[in-house]
Amino acid sequence: MSLTGAVRVVRLEDVADRPLLADLAGAADPAAHYEALRSRWGALAPVDLEPGVPAWLALGHAEVSAVLRNEAMFSRDSRHWRYAAERLVGRRSATRAVLEQHDSAHDRDGAEHRRLRTPLADALDAVEDKRVRRTTEVACASVLDRLAARGTADMVAEYAVDVPVRVLADLLGMTLADARRMHELTVARRSGTDDAYPAAVEAEDLLAGFVAARRAEPSDDLTSALLAHPAHANDLEVMGAVDLVFATAHDAEIAWIATALQRLLADPGFAARLHGGRLALDDALDEVARDAPPLPHLRPRYALADGELGGQAIAAGDAVVPAVAAANADGAVRAADPWEQVDARFHLTWGTGAHACPAHRTAPLITRTVVGHFLARVADIELTVAPADVAPVRSAWVRYPRELPVRFR
Repeated sequence: MSLTGAVRVVRLEDVADRPLLADLAGAADPAAHYEALRSRWGALAPVDLEPGVPAWLALGHAEVSAVLRNEAMFSRDSRHWRYAAERLVGRRSATRAVLEQHDSAHDRDGAEHRRLRTPLADALDAVEDKRVRRTTEVACASVLDRLAARGTADMVAEYAVDVPVRVLADLLGMTLADARRMHELTVARRSGTDDAYPAAVEAEDLLAGFVAARRAEPSDDLTSALLAHPAHANDLEVMGAVDLVFATAHDAEIAWIATALQRLLADPGFAARLHGGRLALDDALDEVARDAPPLPHLRPRYALADGELGGQAIAAGDAVVPAVAAANADGAVRAADPWEQVDARFHLTWGTGAHACPAHRTAPLITRTVVGHFLARVADIELTVAPADVAPVRSAWVRYPRELPVRFR
């Protein structure tokens, strides 16, 4: 990265009033906070991952794209992070639970990344759409019928969470009990609380036992395919792959589905556009993903050398968090007329570059099926709280409504 033009030189540690990243993602109106940061700092703003642990937040579409695409300058491997190398992050901290390096494609670059990504891509490509659709449809019908008979429900915990967890259990070959425990541990790991580190340790133990059992008794599932793939050198890499599939799909699916349900229940105009045929379901889901990305902040990249980004000097070892929620709303790429946004694929919700999401076929199929089943019955469902009272979960890494209490008419 060359230092050109007018470059602002601000050391992360010298900024006294860095906002906490979780506060931005958990705010009622995060767009206003992003805009305030952009007005003060430009395309790169200082934030805290946890109190006293600073990072840069990339806000502009061009800057986020550059960070995601340029792995020669920005690494996924947290061993390049200055705060980790200098032992400035507590061993049991919530940040370390999220950012600690693992043997997976998520945390490798270059040739190692390509080697570890190949088994994931091959296994996901081999998944039959018919199986995914059938598993999802059965779960949707069963869950909705049970909730309707009861008359009340929380559509987050009891539908947007329950159905994807059931589908992931089937695809990975997990027992439903193990998948539900992995859900609880994944939520805890993303929470930013003291529960994060113990949850990360328990999740690793659970995955070790699960992968060992699958090696002893392989079956027709993603985990067995990952175990059989010649590119994996050992079971630790398979554990990393299974964890990556579960955690990423868990976060993205739950948040995407829950946010879509929130829009349908709380935004009559959005629901009317869908019911009236002015908006296709796929375009509606793309709109939700663009406007409220399930993962508002992607995990940091780490600068491999001193350089410049968005007019700000950054130092080797600095963490840079791509704020896709802010990038998607960047006026440099987003039209002012919302009708011009339909089918606009500029957004970075699913990443770009070498680390872009590999589940480009399976993830939308699951979401479309889950939301489609809900859409067919939404006329009989109403929120029991005011839309303004629906609060998001508090996490730096995922955003969706904490709960959607409803009654069935």
